Amino acid sequence: MEASSSSSAAAAGGEAAAAAAAAAAAAVPMSMAIAADGDEELMEHSTLEELICTPSYKWIFVGGKGGVGKTTTSCSIAVELAKRRGSVLILSTDPAHNLSDAFTQKFTNTPTLIDGFDNLHAMEIDSSYQENAEFRLKTDEGWNRVLPELLSAFPGIDEALSFAELMQSVQSMKYDVIVFDTAPTGHTLRLLSFPDLLEKALQKIQAIKNKMQGALQMLNMVAGQSFNEEDMHNRLDGLKAITTSVRETLQDPTQTTFVCVCIPEFLSVYETERLVQELAKQGIDCSNIIVNQVLFPVDVPDDLAAAEADDESKDEPHPMGADVDPSETIAALRRENRTLRKKVCALEANLHCRRKMQSKYLCQIQDLYTEDFNVVCMPLASEEVRGLDRLRAFSQGLLTRRDLPIVQDDKE
Repeated sequence: MEASSSSSAAAAGGEAAAAAAAAAAAAVPMSMAIAADGDEELMEHSTLEELICTPSYKWIFVGGKGGVGKTTTSCSIAVELAKRRGSVLILSTDPAHNLSDAFTQKFTNTPTLIDGFDNLHAMEIDSSYQENAEFRLKTDEGWNRVLPELLSAFPGIDEALSFAELMQSVQSMKYDVIVFDTAPTGHTLRLLSFPDLLEKALQKIQAIKNKMQGALQMLNMVAGQSFNEEDMHNRLDGLKAITTSVRETLQDPTQTTFVCVCIPEFLSVYETERLVQELAKQGIDCSNIIVNQVLFPVDVPDDLAAAEADDESKDEPHPMGADVDPSETIAALRRENRTLRKKVCALEANLHCRRKMQSKYLCQIQDLYTEDFNVVCMPLASEEVRGLDRLRAFSQGLLTRRDLPIVQDDKE
């Protein structure tokens, strides 16, 4: 009789263990279902290896819509460049500076060595830098004080002048390569277009000066000031020289390139196309597009999930003790199984919708850019990318060749 009872209990315990394994395995179908989708097309894409290994680059701009990971990408590029180049500077032109947050170190508008490096510096341009630039423009003696007033009549010229001052300083810096962490698209386009704006303004000022030179001389005589035409010419020629020099460097594809960063969503893809077209109009090289926050399928083999669940059921004692009725254990496990399945199904449905949405825009990115650009896809990070260790891991990801997951049913 005792043997029979023991046999029944063992059988019931076996059922409980099997139910536990089934319940635990049921918590995994989201990953397995994602990997098992038969409607996926995997497109192999490029890496940033060529960008990182090109020794002639002096300026590398990184830009895109706000919130797509520009700072993370630019910092990671700078980290990787520091392994290959003698001296590297990462410079933020974004008013909402994030370099300090990314490296967990405070930076200012003067180059600061980043902790853990002997050849990588960081610099954040703040409002005081622009104020100092404007001050330098307005401290000339005599008639030249009129020049800033004339320039201010042109919309956007103040910003263009501050950019000119910045780029003049950048040209004098002795770094092998400078990575620009730029502001969102609109601000960046204004920065890159400043040579044209400044050149047009200077041409108009020169025309005004030629027409009104006699009248201006009389005004200066009445005001008791001496007119120094040579100083005026020197100032205009200096601004023209800055404009010409910066334009030549920007338009030299062996020295300058622009890296576009986006995510697979409508507004980001739209702004990326706008940015790419504007860069083409201005003759600035753009060969690389980074697609961040991409959801990739997760592959968990069925036998691995079942084996782990079986191990857990064997190793962990029941919290209620050995005297619990096996039938009650089975019922509790089945209820937990149903609850877990509902949660997993909800998560799976939500994730599948997100992947379908991303797939639509990944298809557009593929159609628009894969023939002429290096398209690099980065998976959605499980943690915030802050600190040197995570930036280094992200930089390695930029050099890793991945397949681009596209759901064929949604491909237009």
